[in-house]
Amino acid sequence: MYTASTGLEPRAARFSVGVLRVSLYADTVETIPIGSRVLTIGRLPDNELVLGHPSVSRHHAELRLGSNGLLLTDLGSGGGTFVGNTRLLANQPIVLEQGDRVEIGPYTLVYEIPTPLSPTPPVPAPTLEPTWSPPSLDEDVIPEVQRRETFAVPIPDVSSPSLYLQQLPVLFHDNEFLRRFLLVFESVWEPLEWRHNLLPLYFAPSTCPAEFLPWLASWLHLALNPFWPEQRQRQLLAEAMELYRWRGTVYGMTRMIEVCTGVTPVITQTQPFVFRIAISIPSGSDTRPEFIEELVRAHKPAHVGYVLEVTS
Repeated sequence: MYTASTGLEPRAARFSVGVLRVSLYADTVETIPIGSRVLTIGRLPDNELVLGHPSVSRHHAELRLGSNGLLLTDLGSGGGTFVGNTRLLANQPIVLEQGDRVEIGPYTLVYEIPTPLSPTPPVPAPTLEPTWSPPSLDEDVIPEVQRRETFAVPIPDVSSPSLYLQQLPVLFHDNEFLRRFLLVFESVWEPLEWRHNLLPLYFAPSTCPAEFLPWLASWLHLALNPFWPEQRQRQLLAEAMELYRWRGTVYGMTRMIEVCTGVTPVITQTQPFVFRIAISIPSGSDTRPEFIEELVRAHKPAHVGYVLEVTS
């Protein structure tokens, strides 16, 4: 169990640094000593701890040593960070205890302290019960297509008061003709006002109408296959800027193929300036080997050769 904290309440007189054991499906894949630096956790290669799984956000969480112990902070991830069975609130640090299990996607991180803590009497502090909060629109993991609710243009109700009439001096509020006259204009302009208030939704890959996707893709010089599932098109648009940032790297090629095909390749360097790309296409997939080769040619470094092995 853990106690929510702002990182300011003293919980121990002294503490040992300890280690973090990282497991994937019950197999230990890495053991990381906790030092004085900030340990960032995420899917991108620029993190200190790289967890290469689609359910892990680009910059998912961070670990930082504070005056009262090791602080874990969720950085507004899409899939969430769990301690035990409780999802952490975004950007609210908590203090990890000996043996705490942190769940990030399919990975399990166990915090171990070689020397036990010497506790001091705890200072009473309010306990914050984490609650689930919905992901923001700019999350890098889109769990499903988010449908926007649509509304029909309302027919003016002649018995209702006019909003526009309320903007006039009180002298005109009891004028029946003026009330009905302003309702005509209100029924035309108010739906336009509602649309303008929701204008940012038209420019977000997760919420824009499906027919807007090719138009948004043209801004980034992307060609969307019209036969792709809508979810795949939205995912590519959501990650396009990040993929351009890593273009020409092993991570960039891996993630581009993964987003465009739904299949994760294995890329290794067999000899200098030659990459070996192995990918297994599951039965029933619409992915063609020619399309994978097009992606490799477009996103590999210009001076690097490749060997593509496709199995099904």
